[in-house]
Amino acid sequence: MKRLFFTCAFFIYLLGSAQMTFSERVEYSELATSKDKQLFFVDFWATWCVPCIHVSTYLNTVQEQFREELYIVSVTQENSDVVRPFLIKHPTKLAVSIDYDGQNFKKHNVRALPYGVLFNAEGKILWKGNPADFTPKIIREQLAKNKKTTPIYDFLKYASYQNEVEITLDFNGDYKIQRANNPWGSSPVVERNGDITIIKGSITQIIGYLLKVSSRQVTMKGENAQYELLIKKTVNKARQERQIAESIVKELGYKLRKEERSGQILEVRLPESTANYWKTDQIDWGTKNSKFLVDDNQFSADNISVHDFLYKLSEVVGKPISVKNSHHANDQLFDWQMHYWFRDLMVDNLSQLGIQAQETSGNFTRYFLE
Repeated sequence: MKRLFFTCAFFIYLLGSAQMTFSERVEYSELATSKDKQLFFVDFWATWCVPCIHVSTYLNTVQEQFREELYIVSVTQENSDVVRPFLIKHPTKLAVSIDYDGQNFKKHNVRALPYGVLFNAEGKILWKGNPADFTPKIIREQLAKNKKTTPIYDFLKYASYQNEVEITLDFNGDYKIQRANNPWGSSPVVERNGDITIIKGSITQIIGYLLKVSSRQVTMKGENAQYELLIKKTVNKARQERQIAESIVKELGYKLRKEERSGQILEVRLPESTANYWKTDQIDWGTKNSKFLVDDNQFSADNISVHDFLYKLSEVVGKPISVKNSHHANDQLFDWQMHYWFRDLMVDNLSQLGIQAQETSGNFTRYFLE
């Protein structure tokens, strides 16, 4: 039995009846006026969601166009220690808030990002979908139909996360897996909470993470449902994760079949020494945060192994990785920052770490859940 501590909401403003309650305010809107609003738009997003970055730019334009009548707030489930550094690199003038326990994500069945919901002043849902499709025409039509206004902070309420509540979890050995209502993403969300690693994603994404291969290399028959996996830290992390993958596959009633394929791969040769790798004091996101921060051209990671780094590199470049010499690819932890969008720049970044990489043809393993 494992005791896990999560921060939780302690108080809520008492005036009015909130239509949306968030955990923390990260930024106020620099564009919307303080005037009472007719419409409220909630933009659900995440730092690892590349399309969300482009949508944010578009929503800045929309908010500026409807400063008096509309209030847009961008909401993520991630820790503020991850969100704030991300916003330094990708600034926005929109209001930004955090929904730690994902209540609003669950309430509105957010299964893909980006996603948006439009409300009137009374909290009635008027529109929902991809924010890129949220056009000025839709806004004008709804403004004509919804004249009533409400103060911004009667509609939006905030809770202060100040106290810690102890939650007891029953683990099946080293792990616990349970169904979840995660938003669908291109890769799993990997977080840490003390000595617990939390992986949120589909079954193929979770198995891919555990086997340290891109989720594109894992295929399954049947429902690729969303799960949340919690893993206790042990001495031999790599061996533990492979064993957990086998246990999960068996627990869910599947068999894991491997098949060798040939195609385009990223061939990697690790250096004899890790002297050029970043030490763990280069990035510090705290003990409760996401392990990876991905934007549209680079990714960063705080305190992860070479195994995890190569896994994430495979995910973002969309190619299997073949490691030619893994003599030091153990559980030693490092910080990382890597460009991946421009291949020449990526190869140069790797070279600075002493890692040789080239795109070539070669063999890789495909995994099938049957």
